Amino acid sequence: MDNPVIYQALGALLVLFFLFLTYMFTKTWRWFHVVCTFFVFGASIAFMCYATMSYKTHAAWRAIELKNRLNAEKAQAEFDMLMYGDRAEVVQTVASIRTQNAKFARMVFDRGRVWRGCNPQGPPAGDGSVTVSTVPQGAADPAAVDNQIEDKMVLYAFTEAEAPPEVGLPPGTKIPQFYLGEFTAVSVTNTSVTVRPTLPLDNQQRQRLQAGGQSWTLFETMPIDGHNFFATDPDAISNLNEDANVSPIFGKMDPDFLGKLLPPGVLPSYLRDGKRAEPTDPPEKTWVKVRFTSDHSEIVDSDATLGGVEGSQDWFDRGRSEIPLLQRGDVAKFKKGAIGVFPQSDADDLISRGVCERVEPIYVRSLNDYEYQFRSMHLQMVQIRQNIERLDRNIAEQTSTNGRTETLIAYRTEEKGKLQQDLDKFVYERDQVTAYLGKLQLAYNDTKAELSRLYRTNFQLSEELRTISEELTREINRRTAEAVAEVDAARRP
Repeated sequence: MDNPVIYQALGALLVLFFLFLTYMFTKTWRWFHVVCTFFVFGASIAFMCYATMSYKTHAAWRAIELKNRLNAEKAQAEFDMLMYGDRAEVVQTVASIRTQNAKFARMVFDRGRVWRGCNPQGPPAGDGSVTVSTVPQGAADPAAVDNQIEDKMVLYAFTEAEAPPEVGLPPGTKIPQFYLGEFTAVSVTNTSVTVRPTLPLDNQQRQRLQAGGQSWTLFETMPIDGHNFFATDPDAISNLNEDANVSPIFGKMDPDFLGKLLPPGVLPSYLRDGKRAEPTDPPEKTWVKVRFTSDHSEIVDSDATLGGVEGSQDWFDRGRSEIPLLQRGDVAKFKKGAIGVFPQSDADDLISRGVCERVEPIYVRSLNDYEYQFRSMHLQMVQIRQNIERLDRNIAEQTSTNGRTETLIAYRTEEKGKLQQDLDKFVYERDQVTAYLGKLQLAYNDTKAELSRLYRTNFQLSEELRTISEELTREINRRTAEAVAEVDAARRP
């Protein structure tokens, strides 16, 4: 029945049959009815033709629409897969566009511009200024290269060295190795810049500048610290359903590799970053992994209007994202059973509201602000240098004082020797005097006893003499009175 000739033959027979009927109707119908019937039949044929054409067009467009709708659904599924990842997977095997955008945003956040492969044009001047060529080695047209460095721009300089094989970069790739210091652009051309240190350089930095022979990397802003930077696979996605010691939230760390880069004093904090926290860890370094017990949404974007990669440097509400590159554009939604990691205060707030339950504590290393720390270290070095100078001055004064003290000690020692001799003689004389005093004391005691005896004897004699004197006085007085009486009697007539 798919042969069109059959349909055409049937249509021709139907037309002939209609013409035959029309002719037969002319015998009983009026001419007006016959003409109207003929036109209606012709219009019906035209309608059928147009309806058939419309149906074919509609069918063709429906096929195209179905195909396009299937393609659109497939494209939407591919878009969702690329944008959000496979939502059926707990741990995404392929990173989504949003994940990559967030990763890119964090990579360029506070990064600024970078000029690699810069070459110093000679040793530094007396004030430490150095002219550096910013033309990359092997540039096709060096004159057409514009570094776009502005006058008085602050730049952070590092020497470059080839990356070690364990980093996994292509052979010959150079990475920053040694921090030369903070510099200010004092003279700028399209292909070079003359920089001068903004802070005094230490001995190692001066030696590196004097030695030369290494290319530089210039940063517009100081490189920032990060948790995933030191992981064996920074792009790996952690499985939050596993124990943090098995699957750290910031990726696994290689102790052998980090041991070559970091001092032993800070190495444990990097190796533990993202693992289960210990009870002795301070609260500011302890986050909490939680599991949501109900659907929850949270506003994570700030209303502040800021630049592309520069924040307001102000305290804002609950750490909401100010930078457009870091904003989600919508509220963050958490489904029941989802797992998240939050600071301890936020986790406690969510748990107190019954939104989620605690899974395990997570140790989160405090990130370093290298710009602040280098300045702080410089200030500490200045203070240490001043303390050293002050101590050297005190040591010199103490040494001088010690010299004078030793001279005085020698003089006093000599004086002590002489005094010791005098003391020995004095002791000898004292012993002699003591012995002589003992003899004198004996003589004194004897003399005192003799004098006491003589005193008693003299006192006794004195008493006897007084008694005799009194008796003689009485006798004299008696005799005198008798003599006076006799004289008086003789004078009387």
